[in-house]
Amino acid sequence: MRSYEFDLFSAFTGTAFGGSHAGIIYDGEALSADQMQQIAREVGAPATCFVMRVDEHDVRVRFFSTAQEYPMCGHGTLALMTGLISRRYLDISTGMTENVGLHTPASSIVVRVCHQEDGRIEVMLNLKPAVFESAAISADQLRKLFGGNANDLEISLPVEFTASDFSHLVIPLSTLNGVQSLAPDFDRLRDFCERSDIDTVVFFCPQTVEPGNTVHCREFAPRAGTPEVPAAGTTNRALACYLARHGLIESVGQEPCIVRAEQGYEMGRPSLVTTSVVLDGKVPTDLWVGGLATQVVRGQFSA
Repeated sequence: MRSYEFDLFSAFTGTAFGGSHAGIIYDGEALSADQMQQIAREVGAPATCFVMRVDEHDVRVRFFSTAQEYPMCGHGTLALMTGLISRRYLDISTGMTENVGLHTPASSIVVRVCHQEDGRIEVMLNLKPAVFESAAISADQLRKLFGGNANDLEISLPVEFTASDFSHLVIPLSTLNGVQSLAPDFDRLRDFCERSDIDTVVFFCPQTVEPGNTVHCREFAPRAGTPEVPAAGTTNRALACYLARHGLIESVGQEPCIVRAEQGYEMGRPSLVTTSVVLDGKVPTDLWVGGLATQVVRGQFSA
């Protein structure tokens, strides 16, 4: 039996007991994909990161949920970068901001890592804007899948679909109560997502629990192995682009618009996902998604 350096982080939160869990196996290069999947199931977090190699400011990693390998993972990246600095795999001094290349077997992105003066580490992913197509959900589907009421839908905004690293169905609701009262039938929802090739379904409304936040949202992803998601970066990329294309946010000149999305409240895991987006009219031209991660476990994993 071999032991691996292991950490567990809560991502998109500055405190324990919030955010979305992500595990990290730091010396995973020798593991097979089947072994990684087995370890991810055992960890049981929405994502487990397996570090393949770190070369100065380039990181090679594989992300697994309990059910599948991810092409990219926002909350896993926050945990990963914070852990790599904590364990000194990455050298970014306090007060410094550096760009890091993040590479998975499916894609490569730039990650901006700010080691703040207070010791916290803000991690922001530079992501391509989402592209949308029209979609729909009937009143009957809303009721059967989510226990929702057709009157909860925000009729001035469309239901839309987007696919990038993951595929998302974005559904606008009119009130906070409508979002909070959703009660999915996860078996039916998993079947619906399989038939429709949808990885996650995200609901949002402009009413928020915390003053100063932009939107309140809930996300369901039983197809990806996580029935409800406390926080997700790639999903909030889609949500920010949706808000921009429908004129719900705007930036002035080259100053970015900041979207603060609260998520996970209904699960007792409050999270905050920050998106910084520069707009040319309603078109995103530069988009970064991220936030903070908090370590909750440090030790070893034996397998």
